[in-house]
Amino acid sequence: MTKNAFCHIEWTTTDLERTKNLLSGLFGWEFESWGEEYMIYKTPKGVGGGILKAEKVEPGKSPYVYVDVDEIEPYLQKALELGAEIDVPKTEIPEVGWYAHIKDSDGNVFGIVQGFPEEQKDESP
Repeated sequence: MTKNAFCHIEWTTTDLERTKNLLSGLFGWEFESWGEEYMIYKTPKGVGGGILKAEKVEPGKSPYVYVDVDEIEPYLQKALELGAEIDVPKTEIPEVGWYAHIKDSDGNVFGIVQGFPEEQKDESP
């Protein structure tokens, strides 16, 4: 993955199947279930992402775009220095790595992602 580039785009939805059917029907994207409340999708070229089941979708809160980074903490610190807020602190994604959400001064939220080192991925349960 290219660091500091978009790496994941995630929609929230109240109905996973409905959103999956829309996106696969329109664009031919392929989906893989990641439990009862999440699906990963792959596009033919470029950035893939996921759909997350939620009780309610708040306008302006979806989709989230994620940028791949080497290490989350320095980016969170720099975001604070530049006047942004931390909307979601560094949080583990089992078998993948970590993510966090940053909110800019206009209320726009975006995510950053740090993957586990390859040797740690091999050791994950």
